Amino acid sequence: MVSVLRLALLCCLALTPVAHGLTDSPTIRCSAKSLGPFLDFEFRFVAGHWFTMPVRQFWEQSVQVRVTLDLEPIDGTPGEPKRVVQHLGSERVVPKGIKGDFNFPGAVTVGLGKYRSSWTIQDINGRKCSGSRTFTAKLPNRARGVEVSLGPGEIVDTNMYIYRSEKSVPRPHLSQVRKLKVFLSLDVLGRRGRVVRPRTFHLMPQVAALRQLSRSPSFNEFSLVAFSFEDQRVLARQEYGPTFDFRPLSKITQQLRPEQVDFRDLMKGSEMKFFERLVEQEIEGPDPPHGVVFLGQDMHFGKRLPRSVLDRLRHIGATVAFFDASRYAWAGLMGSLVRALGGREYRMKAPSDLARAISSFESQARASIPQ
Repeated sequence: MVSVLRLALLCCLALTPVAHGLTDSPTIRCSAKSLGPFLDFEFRFVAGHWFTMPVRQFWEQSVQVRVTLDLEPIDGTPGEPKRVVQHLGSERVVPKGIKGDFNFPGAVTVGLGKYRSSWTIQDINGRKCSGSRTFTAKLPNRARGVEVSLGPGEIVDTNMYIYRSEKSVPRPHLSQVRKLKVFLSLDVLGRRGRVVRPRTFHLMPQVAALRQLSRSPSFNEFSLVAFSFEDQRVLARQEYGPTFDFRPLSKITQQLRPEQVDFRDLMKGSEMKFFERLVEQEIEGPDPPHGVVFLGQDMHFGKRLPRSVLDRLRHIGATVAFFDASRYAWAGLMGSLVRALGGREYRMKAPSDLARAISSFESQARASIPQ
């Protein structure tokens, strides 16, 4: 989130260069509103400030600011203080007469507990503004039972790379191979029904779900198939291994550019054939998976897979689920397939939804493990 907004700030500062001027004021005007704490899809609390600075303070000079956040656990919360420093700005200068404000966030992620957050903003001329607040990170009622991924009082920079590698988890209780196959759709529906290029913030729930599934105690081998209905092709395929490989996903999202495709244009029938072949090739065979998860935003093509295909897939006996990241509820292709196979469909509108989906899926998977 911080990196996306930082880019937006840099774009809004891309102005025409003029003569550079300095100011003698020792302070700079700024204000801060509280940001969070709220639970993200990594099951961490995001907390910080939303800063506003009047543009006129930077007339005829470049904008370079250093934002320092000092976080300290208080009132019995364990943990050590932490300082996070962010640099924002542009080399170009601001023309005189430009009106408005610069807005940008400064945030960290924390575990449960109470904290004091102090901040200081300083520009290249030494002008400063500062402030502080206290906040408490606690689970809301709707998220009770969610296992927070950071310990009480733990503080981490929010700008964590979401495609970071995941270590494999030992599972000595599994006496035989248990395979999980995940189908990840990278198509994203934007406004007015158009398929848009997936951005990092679009895929955060899906990547978080993959990360949680990679830690499953019910499976010890994992395979990922990332695909696109719009492109009608497999974009990345990972053979079975001890964990998911997240690295290819970053490159894939930079390559997809379907900004002008309307999902109604995808209802010509070829997408159904593509999906039918994909599912048959990946699931059927002499060594089928024990669990199958479809993940991403669903697409509605007005048809279902043929009954003959569904009958063959039912005989596999795998635990099947669909983790639906769609903005709106509708009867889509992946959801229809999962329901036809006797699986369950889960909406992922909030982090608590993901936690409940993982817990329910694990309960089903454990019930299918031979005793």
